[in-house]
Amino acid sequence: MIVSYSRRFIFIKTKKTASSTVEAVLEAGCAPGDIVTRYPDGVMPDNGQSSPAELSSRYSDDDARPEKGRKHRNEFYNHMSAQEARALIDPDFWASALKITVERHPYEKAVSQAFYRLNKHNNRNEPPDVYFHRCIRAGKYSSFDMWSIDGEVVVDEILRQETLQADMERVGEKLGIPIPAVLPTLKHKTRPDTRPAREILNQQQRLLVFKRCRKEFEILGYER
Repeated sequence: MIVSYSRRFIFIKTKKTASSTVEAVLEAGCAPGDIVTRYPDGVMPDNGQSSPAELSSRYSDDDARPEKGRKHRNEFYNHMSAQEARALIDPDFWASALKITVERHPYEKAVSQAFYRLNKHNNRNEPPDVYFHRCIRAGKYSSFDMWSIDGEVVVDEILRQETLQADMERVGEKLGIPIPAVLPTLKHKTRPDTRPAREILNQQQRLLVFKRCRKEFEILGYER
């Protein structure tokens, strides 16, 4: 999550979408006093700016890091929804700032999260295929609610992981932030099955993903 008063943009950070790469590149254009939630108090420090390459060595695993107190205190946190963020932001700034998020084909997002959780959170040691299917059925990879309010899209730019370099260059030009010729790769882990997600998921699982992410499919035009 970034709220940049200096560049007048808000970045809504989704999961399993290369969002840490986007965050690192955009953060490099921020100034002290901007809100960058990976810092302990949320505020970018005075010794501020780092290059994306320097940032890449310092990023930790978002999904493994608890977001303490987010349900009890009015404060910004890492994977904060647009609705939550809007409640903490001056209405005039919210209305005028460029609001950005990043997305990915729902099949790929679902598979990425399922494999991540299989490696990190299968505490009951369920058979891998059983746990994998349970993750797909749970549907926690859907992020439409992150960048919509009351069912309406509230972001101005939806970057796509599939075309991230070009999308970042377009947004960087709007914000006056230089975009590196090669984007940093952050928190990249090779999943055990490197086939396209469409081939990994069975017919029932693809239908589950479609039902969970119907809005993403419709709005972004991804093929089923």
